[in-house]
Amino acid sequence: MGFIKALALLSLIPLFGYVVSEWVLYDLNVMFEEEGTTLFQFCTSDIFFESQDFTSLCKEVLPILWMKIASILSAIVGIILLLSFMVISKFAGQNRQRIAKVFPPLVFITIITLSILVLVQGTILTYGAYIAESYAIERVHFIAIGMIGLVALITAIGLIFSSFKLVKKQTHSVLADELNRSQHPKLFSLIDEVAESLGAKPPKNVIAGLEPNFYVTNADVTIIGTNTKALKNGTLFVSLPLARILTVEEFKGIIGHELGHFRGNDTHYSLKFAPVYSGLSDGIDLLTDDEGGGSIVTYPAATVLSYMMDVFHKNISAISRIRELEADKAACEVANPISLATSLLKIGLYASHWRELEEQTINRLIKGKITKNLSMLFFSIVDYDTNKTSISTVIKEISEQTISHPTDSHPPTSSRIAELGLNIDDIKHDLLVKPRHSCIDLFQDPAIHEESLTAIQMQYYVALGVKLPESDENNYASTAIAAFGAYMVVADGKVEPEEINEAESLGISLNEDFDYIEFREFCHYPESILPIDELLESAAKISKESKEIIYDYMKKIAGSDGEVSTEEQLLIDKVKKAFNL
Repeated sequence: MGFIKALALLSLIPLFGYVVSEWVLYDLNVMFEEEGTTLFQFCTSDIFFESQDFTSLCKEVLPILWMKIASILSAIVGIILLLSFMVISKFAGQNRQRIAKVFPPLVFITIITLSILVLVQGTILTYGAYIAESYAIERVHFIAIGMIGLVALITAIGLIFSSFKLVKKQTHSVLADELNRSQHPKLFSLIDEVAESLGAKPPKNVIAGLEPNFYVTNADVTIIGTNTKALKNGTLFVSLPLARILTVEEFKGIIGHELGHFRGNDTHYSLKFAPVYSGLSDGIDLLTDDEGGGSIVTYPAATVLSYMMDVFHKNISAISRIRELEADKAACEVANPISLATSLLKIGLYASHWRELEEQTINRLIKGKITKNLSMLFFSIVDYDTNKTSISTVIKEISEQTISHPTDSHPPTSSRIAELGLNIDDIKHDLLVKPRHSCIDLFQDPAIHEESLTAIQMQYYVALGVKLPESDENNYASTAIAAFGAYMVVADGKVEPEEINEAESLGISLNEDFDYIEFREFCHYPESILPIDELLESAAKISKESKEIIYDYMKKIAGSDGEVSTEEQLLIDKVKKAFNL
């Protein structure tokens, strides 16, 4: 169907030009055939120059004859172009080196050819419309016809510029911090160790961000919000939130997977194919963008490029699957298969919570509440909200999902784990909860980066259009409950999941506006809470009933883990005395 649609659209304008020219020239051709010649032969022969009576006729007819020939030739070129996709796709097959060699020049030639075709067919459509109107109604709508020609010219120029983009270096913008080797020796030492073990070139740059993803790119990377030059010659992106829930062994497996794409023959494919594939998508976007001049003239070209992607899609999907499985094998050269499998499941299990956390953060920002550390909040979801009994159900859902990646589509997680020689059902669920020691320890002062990036993220939301309230007054009752609850949770120096769950469920029952993010940030940053004496003083004016509710709230939190520590009891007694209960 894709071939038929592309062929039909690519032949539509040539067919129009051919029919118009045949219609106009029909009577004249009949007359000349009676004389044993053709109109074209006559007007291109010496007779034309000797017979001035036919000068005006031939001057008028010759452009129509050339339009007919141009229509035929442009249709033939379109057919050859479409057939070449199928032939070259068959030739390239699933050979990475071959497809990396033939695909970039094919795309470049295709866009140049389409640029010429758009210009030629735009001319055919413009001149054909002029001739058709002249002969049919003896009237010409010059403005409408002129616009057709102008759109064709603009589109052809746009396509040519798009083709030039294919030879340019890919660029990528990201919200992240560039990490320095001297400040993070443990992290860089591990990356170097993995690269050396795999025989891969280590990335020149390492950046850390809040996005729950890992990837390596050879694109020029620009860090949002900085004036530093673009990072070149290979950049590794590591996720700070995921670093808090992955072990060092799991982290090694992920880095091994990413660097596995840049060793041996796979390096050529990664460097040559991905930029051109992205450039092809840009070309299609240019043609289908209504604001960019999408029309009857540009639509055939967009269809041809889309068909080209469809023809190669099967090859590319198969290659992508093979590449990912080979990269997983590379990961197993530096980490044990179980760790790679658990890292895949963890990312699938928890990455979806990131989007929910972003929504909550934006909702708080609308109320004037600033979030301090998104990475720590993400970690708290894993630490406090994970229901071990439901992990098996969630695993079944995520096992058929794929993990997003800037350039490749990964096979389903279950397939990747099976290729490692493991059964997804045999992986112990205890390995998927918060690790005792995470790879965040590889980073020097990670909270500094997390807080800085969170602050920039807040500015980014505002730049996207999130409006802050005119008044920065928050809901006092909600904040007070969160503060008292956090004091109770951290009183004994330990933050227990049972206490968190109890505090949040009770907090919501006490106040429908209870902000669990504010509560958790109080627990992570107790120094940000109003000093207890000032908090008690500010709460002195509330009703006795409200004081009893807060006092009872704190007692229930203290006892939620089955015991009340000395520190917790002292805090309870202090609140009781201050509230005169």
